[in-house]
Amino acid sequence: MSEDWIRFHFYKGPSFIGSEKSFQEADYVAFGVPFDATASYRPGSRFAPLELRVMSEYLELPGEESILLADLGDLPLTNSVEAMLKRVGEVVEKIVSEEKVPIALGGEHTLTLASASKFRSGVALVIFDAHLDLRDEYMDTRINHTTWLRRFLESSGAEKVVIIGARAYTKEEVECAEKFEMKIITSAEVLQDFEKAVVEVRRLTSDVDGIYLSLDLDVLDPGYAPGVSNPEPGGIAPSHFFELIKAVSRAGVRGVDVVEVNPLFDNGQAAANAVYAVYYSLLASSTTSSST
Repeated sequence: MSEDWIRFHFYKGPSFIGSEKSFQEADYVAFGVPFDATASYRPGSRFAPLELRVMSEYLELPGEESILLADLGDLPLTNSVEAMLKRVGEVVEKIVSEEKVPIALGGEHTLTLASASKFRSGVALVIFDAHLDLRDEYMDTRINHTTWLRRFLESSGAEKVVIIGARAYTKEEVECAEKFEMKIITSAEVLQDFEKAVVEVRRLTSDVDGIYLSLDLDVLDPGYAPGVSNPEPGGIAPSHFFELIKAVSRAGVRGVDVVEVNPLFDNGQAAANAVYAVYYSLLASSTTSSST
């Protein structure tokens, strides 16, 4: 990927996790997706890419110097779902073709439909989310932040999808999950027996060629992350979140996105937890790679 391509397609600002690496030097490549056009409750996640970068500059992240990460900047603004998905897909494909790991900074969860689709079938999709996002249609559209996973499953034939922290879903979504043989670890299961949940997560990711990790911050209880677009009571704690991410990421992270942080309703907690979540996933994956 040439430097000219990067300058033409992206708007630059602060760098994520304080990174100043060039694209060629990096193992991980971040880019922002300032998009929330299908928001159904609280718009504002389009402002998150900037907020995540600013927050990452002020957090103490031990060992961050071992994470070789470049930040391309933000994709252009759009209100078109189709345009956003096309751009995200193209960028992820270019990053992966250079044997680097893409880090998408959302924005709403719809972006995962494009980014996760660029990985081969042996890569498991692991999602932290309060919701299942398996509706067939919502607000008169079939591609939005509550339907993206159903569209992904219908088009990709993914072999393994795991959702962790779910607690808000319809009968229609449960039936869809059963049809596609998805594994769901609810927030109640994490809260009631955390060690069992960790063991189960490790078991589910022990036989894959890596994972694509999608981090929706509404997986956390609103007390820990008030600034999300669709808060749901009964969520997990940050300590649960981070340890489960570490357990999953030891399988080898092939791609990451962080979505649904909403700075318009945040007091800094959601953004800080989001930065730490990405940091722990990359650190665990880097440590595993260096020891094999």
